[in-house]
Amino acid sequence: MLELHHVSREFGGLAALCQVKMVVPQGKVVGLIGPNGAGKTTLLNCISGLDSPTSGEIIFDGTPIHSRSPHRITALGVSRTYQNIRLFKEMTTLENVIVGQHIHGRSTLLHSMFVWPYHWREESRLKKDALALLERFNIGSVAHVHAGTLSYGDQRRLEMARALATRPRLVLLDEPTAGMNAVETHQLGEQILRMHADGITVVVVEHDMALIGQVCDEVYVLNFGEMIANGAPQAVKQDPKVIEAYLGHED
Repeated sequence: MLELHHVSREFGGLAALCQVKMVVPQGKVVGLIGPNGAGKTTLLNCISGLDSPTSGEIIFDGTPIHSRSPHRITALGVSRTYQNIRLFKEMTTLENVIVGQHIHGRSTLLHSMFVWPYHWREESRLKKDALALLERFNIGSVAHVHAGTLSYGDQRRLEMARALATRPRLVLLDEPTAGMNAVETHQLGEQILRMHADGITVVVVEHDMALIGQVCDEVYVLNFGEMIANGAPQAVKQDPKVIEAYLGHED
């Protein structure tokens, strides 16, 4: 479903990504791990269109996307969350999800002006679907609360609900459990497995290796912008190159 061919990204002559190759099969949960500064978020930015690679190709479901805008990539079926939460904090929890749904809404501005019954039915459908997503992530009780007043954990859950509101085929999760305790992390892992059961392909950037082991079919490891290992979670954890990347070389 997702293929990266020799993807590089340079900033002022410094390589953030160097000849990265990666394949994410349809319907799989794939982890992307590595030390801080390894290039993980830069890679997600290139996939989602927030940044463009200096060289190389990114193919999603047979379509090159490395030169497309974020909006066009989202329309193809790619959604993501962010390491630093990005919500409309003055909007309610429910409104944040409805905003995400409108990329697939059938009601246009002209409909809302001249075909009121149709527009109302469309808005009613979107609201119903949005509420179902909030219930799925156990935040239905705060549907009408401003997003900026939610707890950190609930803001994380809301961001994931909004990512699913676009009806994606591929979801990119950038450190989704940051700031969560062990119980919350495990619960979020169950949500990722539910995405997998629904046929959604997932790429998850995460430092919590327990979560990686819980949800991932395969793991890729970045270090200083280079892909140094990939394989099953347990095998990757025991790879000497991965251990050295995390712990450093012992003389």
